[in-house]
Amino acid sequence: FSMQCILTALKAESQPLIDQFNLNRDTSFQFPVFKNNDLYLVGIGVGKKNIKNRIETFLNQNNPDLIQFINIGIAGGNPKSTKIGYCYLIHKIEDESFKQSYYPDILIKHNFEEISLVTVESVIFDGEGVYKGLVDMEASEIFKICSSHIPVHRMAFLKIVSDPMDLDVVEFTFHKVSGLVSSKLKEIENFITEFKKLLSTEKPILNKSDFEWIHSISNHYSITETQQQQLIHRSKGFRLRNQIVPFPEINQDKPKSKTDRNQIFKNICAELSA
Repeated sequence: FSMQCILTALKAESQPLIDQFNLNRDTSFQFPVFKNNDLYLVGIGVGKKNIKNRIETFLNQNNPDLIQFINIGIAGGNPKSTKIGYCYLIHKIEDESFKQSYYPDILIKHNFEEISLVTVESVIFDGEGVYKGLVDMEASEIFKICSSHIPVHRMAFLKIVSDPMDLDVVEFTFHKVSGLVSSKLKEIENFITEFKKLLSTEKPILNKSDFEWIHSISNHYSITETQQQQLIHRSKGFRLRNQIVPFPEINQDKPKSKTDRNQIFKNICAELSA
C-alpha cells in the first residue's frame, strides 16, 4: 500500500492542513500523528532533535510499500529575492552546520517558484546579508533521514515566507502562522494531488499474495510485532531478487515456547535470505 505523509514543525502550520484534509488524530503514536485514508501528517517539532526518532517510529509502525514525504511550513526569506506570504518549492537545501548540500528531485509540473534554502541551528536575526534564499530549522535533517529510507524523488519541501530573516521585528502568533498556511491551501492541495500521481507509476515490491503469505506465517507461528516488521523487510528483499518465484513453503510445527518460536523465525529469515 502507498501513502503520503506531510511533515510540519509547528501546531500552527499543521492545523489548517488537518482541517483542510479532515485528518483525525492517530492515538497509537506518542507524538502528533493525524490521518485520513492514505494521507498522514506527522508533527516533528521545531529544529532537528525529534526528526529521526519520529520519522523512523512512524515508518516502522506503518511499513508502507511506497511513501512520499512533503515538508510544509514557514521560513525566513531574503527580502531582495522573496516575498512574504509566497509559497516556494525547494530545489536545493544546505545544512549550515555540516556544510552539506542536498538536492530534492522534482519530477512533476507545478506552479511554484523554485528556490534554495539553508537549514540553520537557531533563530536568525538580520540574515539578509548572509542568506540569498530561505532559511528554516528542519529541512536538511528531514532530507537526510528520509533519503536513507526512500528515493529522493519521493520528497518535496514547500515553504511559505513568514518574515524577512530578522526576527527582532516579527511577532509570531498562532493566528499569523496558520493564516499564512491557510492562504496557500488550494495551491498546496493541487501540488499534493499531482505529486501523488507519481506513486501510481511506481510498482509496490510486494503483491497481494505476498502479503497473504506474510500474514499466514505471522498468525501460524504467533510472531511478535517487531518480528513481523523484520519479516516484511526480508520478504521485500526476497521479492526484489526473485520476481516470479513463490515464497518458500514453511512446514514446521507450531511453536511450543518463545525459544521455539524465535528459532523458527530465524529459520524462516534464513530461507528468505538464501
